[in-house]
Amino acid sequence: MKSISYLGPEGSYTEQATLTNFKNEKLFPMPTIPAVIESVQDDITDMGVVPIENSIEGSVTFTLDSLIHDYNVYINGEIMLNISHSLITNKSKILDNIKKIYSHHQALAQCRVYLSEKLPQADLIPSSSTSAAIFDLIKDPENSGAIAHTRNAKKHNLNIIEENIQDEMNNITRFAILSKSKTNPTQNDKTSFCFDFKHSDKPGQLINVMSQFSDNNINISKIESRPSKKQLGKYIFWMDIDGHLKDNNLNEIFNKIKKITNTLKIIGSYKKSTNVH
Repeated sequence: MKSISYLGPEGSYTEQATLTNFKNEKLFPMPTIPAVIESVQDDITDMGVVPIENSIEGSVTFTLDSLIHDYNVYINGEIMLNISHSLITNKSKILDNIKKIYSHHQALAQCRVYLSEKLPQADLIPSSSTSAAIFDLIKDPENSGAIAHTRNAKKHNLNIIEENIQDEMNNITRFAILSKSKTNPTQNDKTSFCFDFKHSDKPGQLINVMSQFSDNNINISKIESRPSKKQLGKYIFWMDIDGHLKDNNLNEIFNKIKKITNTLKIIGSYKKSTNVH
């Protein structure tokens, strides 16, 4: 039996995603994304699951930055989960009486239009996760609400005021499965990596890296810049490309990229997810 850490607490969307992939393993909720990643790096758990991207709000930058700067683990796989938010209360059942809404900041952002139209009077209070928002609501039941999944309300016998309140019905979060080991090719893989340049003001550097893939007919599915945290205006680039690092042609390409970049860090080669749970 493997041990799997995930961004908790129990009832979180990350737990739901983890359960779709690890049904018979020992699960350990962690309070923060770095705590999940650190548990994997320090061999406290075999694997970890953290959110990495949302179809509405984009990348979970805390995850990207942790993997870029702070830890040495690999992405071993990905899980796609359809996210459905509900407005939940403890005592208040009338929208006009709700003065505070607790939820994770991304969930609040994903319900921005709903909150503006239906609850303009409510203060929006960030919680560490949507499941943590439920406990915040239980501690502050008067004139308060929370945004979380319906199952959280049912678990604690709370009121479900309205379901599917997210602004976009196609609301999918991608979760990364982390490990200290590397994977073998599956013929349907992607590789995530990051890199920077010694001189940030030299023209054409990024194009030179990208052309290594376009010239070899390799698709770049994601590119994003993140602050280097060392100097204003200096960035580290995160890129996802099709293929596995153990493919001969990719190996040769990365050897070329090493020569034209300052640092190159492979975050992982792993099977693409084709199912949305």
